[in-house]
Amino acid sequence: MKLRLPWMSRTERKAWQAARTLHDLAQLTAAWWEGTVRDLPGHRLGHNPHPLAGHTTVLSTANRAGFLVSAAQAGRAGGSLQLRAAVQGFASDPVLICRLVDAAENAGLEIVLHDWLDAELDGPGDGITVTTGDAPVEGAFGQAIDLADLKAMWPRLPHAVNAVAPALQITLANPDFGPSTRLWDVLAEATTRLEPPVLAPTVLCGCGCTAIDWQICQDGCRGVTNQADGRCDACIDPSVVIDWSKEADGGENECALCGAPYYSARPYCSDACEIADSDDPVPVPLPHRELPVRAFTDDPPF
Repeated sequence: MKLRLPWMSRTERKAWQAARTLHDLAQLTAAWWEGTVRDLPGHRLGHNPHPLAGHTTVLSTANRAGFLVSAAQAGRAGGSLQLRAAVQGFASDPVLICRLVDAAENAGLEIVLHDWLDAELDGPGDGITVTTGDAPVEGAFGQAIDLADLKAMWPRLPHAVNAVAPALQITLANPDFGPSTRLWDVLAEATTRLEPPVLAPTVLCGCGCTAIDWQICQDGCRGVTNQADGRCDACIDPSVVIDWSKEADGGENECALCGAPYYSARPYCSDACEIADSDDPVPVPLPHRELPVRAFTDDPPF
């Protein structure tokens, strides 16, 4: 007899703790739909999608494509309950979002889109009623999810909450109660044959040009593609430099911290240098803004 422990296994706990992006979480959730991961954070241990056994393949495929499906139900008619087929999840890839919304609109599905600020500012809203009948309360999908709810969905996993919070909350529901393949056909159409997302580099270059995850170096660097080496293309090959003096107006400046030349009115070549030179003992990421145009010399500045 196989012994099933009443807690999440150490291996799975480490896997969920290591997830840093929406893509990471979606891949683990896909494995849960497939049955190769036993436990889903925020659910009772050993919970698995028995009522959706006929749709687990399309749900797994949707997660693999980047649509993190957090809730789903199949349609049902007759008896004490009336159910609409519905899914609710998170996506950040604009191509995938457009495919989901376009396919749903063309098929006549009901659509609700939210972000976490909707919940913070206006409350959860009514969503779409997807369960009626003898249920204790009518069930709804598509209510806006706030940060407190996200923390309950991924308890003790702050990196997961940070990854999901900026994503668009997407709910798709069949317009009618009862069994239907319409929703599942739409989900399959929108999430199959998609190119896998290009992930940001996990190793950051010492030159500072990719020291903040949303920065894109403008001197020819395209991120750290050689993870073992840990350097960007511009530092590996000093010839990979764009002469921005021919591309931008204004005089050449030198970074007040590292001395790298660049073309901008600000005193630093990157936000990383500005943070490093700050009097604030606790570095705080600066808000997103237009990046300066800069060019490094042949020698790395650090």
